[in-house]
This record gives sequence, structure tokens and C-alpha cells, in this order.
Amino acid sequence: MIHAVEHSDGCTEHSVVATHPSNMNRPNSQQTLCVICNCESRYAEAEAFADEQVLPLYRNNNPASALQLRYSDEFVELFDSDLDTGIHVDFVSGVLAHRRQYGGGRGQAIARSIGLKHGNAPTLLDVTAGLARDACILAALGCTVTLVERSPVLYTLIRDGIQRGLTSDAGAGVLGNFMNLVNADARLYLDHMHAESKPDVIYMDPMYPERKKSALVKKDMQILQHLLTEPDDAAQLLAMSRMYARKRVVVKRPIHAETLAGPAPTTSISSKKTRYDVYVNEVF
Repeated sequence: MIHAVEHSDGCTEHSVVATHPSNMNRPNSQQTLCVICNCESRYAEAEAFADEQVLPLYRNNNPASALQLRYSDEFVELFDSDLDTGIHVDFVSGVLAHRRQYGGGRGQAIARSIGLKHGNAPTLLDVTAGLARDACILAALGCTVTLVERSPVLYTLIRDGIQRGLTSDAGAGVLGNFMNLVNADARLYLDHMHAESKPDVIYMDPMYPERKKSALVKKDMQILQHLLTEPDDAAQLLAMSRMYARKRVVVKRPIHAETLAGPAPTTSISSKKTRYDVYVNEVF
């Protein structure tokens, strides 16, 4: 069942669509995940999430829970007790602001991989939204972006980032291109997509297997690996995406990683540490 909630920044209407998550959308580490909220202004919101996901809710820190979804007046954060750090989504400042300013604009590898050029700003469906960092960069470059994320925890972090970002002029200018945020399994989303809604480009950034030397992995990626313990179905999602993209599918990979199972990519575009495998259905 799909519920839609619309909100507006006064200029552009933004649609946030959420599905009631099924068991396959919930983290496998649910027994180690709890919800923390010690501020009254967001307690009802935190309580609703905890009830929907069948998670314990506490007003104060709970050391027994390795992962904690923390609601505060400032933001919603996923805190990892083992790493003693947390992640939240910030579309206005920090890493994303630096990338927007110094990332290379339309000349950077990610922009070239999706065919973003002068006079052409393709519609984009990101089927593995994660923390929505790449989607934010592409939205800032003019793409109309729909994000699909099956983890209700990551969906909540992104939604919180959007809501906060829309309150600033800088954020609203970028997030005006975030047309939809969807909490669903991408395969089900694609199966129910109307023909007229097919995007020009489908973008994938599948979870890469955990490295043996965890010190080489950034803390935010370690937290995601602790949260998302289900095996990745990236090859199946790629095959489906190629059926639904009007023009191309782009798969983000570490520079030395193998390509996903299936037909070889049409071409690849690389940066220093990242490779974008491009599967072209139609030349732009």
C-alpha cells in the first residue's frame, strides 16, 4: 500500500512517497537496532517509526544496542556504538557542499557517465539511494531525480535531510530537483512503473563487499555495512534496470572491482578511485 505526503517550499511541489516496509525491507540487524528520542518535539515521529518497524524506543542512550536511530531537534542520526560515531544526511553543508563547489561540474566522471551535457539534463532514477550523495550532486547539476531506497532507516535519514535542506535557500535550490523519495524494494518499484514514467537514466551504487582491512573503509561506509547485512542482488537489479531505462543504466563501482554479472558494459568512465560502468540502450 502506498501513501503519499506532499510538501512545498513555496515554489516547487515535492512529493515524498513511502511504502509500508515488508520484512525484506527491514534491516537484518533489527535485534541490535533501537530508536532513541529525548526531545518532545520529535517524540511522536520517533514513536511512529519504532512502532512501524517493531523496534524498541528509549528516551536515553541504550548501550545494549549496537545501532541507534537517534532523533534530536537538530537532525536524525544513525549512531554506531561500536564505532562511537554516527551519520546523518546534510544536503547544504559539509562534504556535499564541497563536492558541489569543487567537484568539477558537468566535466566530472559521474556527470559524463549519465550523459549530462549542455542542453541535456536527463531524468534520473537512483535505485540504490543510500545516503543520496550522488543524487544530490546530479540534482545540483540540473537532473530531475527520483530516489528509491529499501532500507526504512536510510529512507528516514534522507527524508530528514530533505526537510531540513528545504528550509535554506541553498538547499531548496538543489532539492527542487528531488521530485520523489520512495521507500521500497527497487525491483518492485520498477515492476509497477508506468511506461510514461520511465526515466532516461537509471543509476546504481550497489553495496560493495566489506574489505578484510576495515581500517581502509570510511566510518560512514562501515556503519552502512553494519546496517545492511542482506546479500546484494545487484546483478538482478541491473538486468531489470536495463529493461526500464529509456537511454542508459550507470553502475558505480570501485576502480578495480569486477563488473556485475551479465553483458559487458558499453563503456566505462573512471575517476581516481571510482569507475562508472555505462550500459547504453540508446545513444543520447
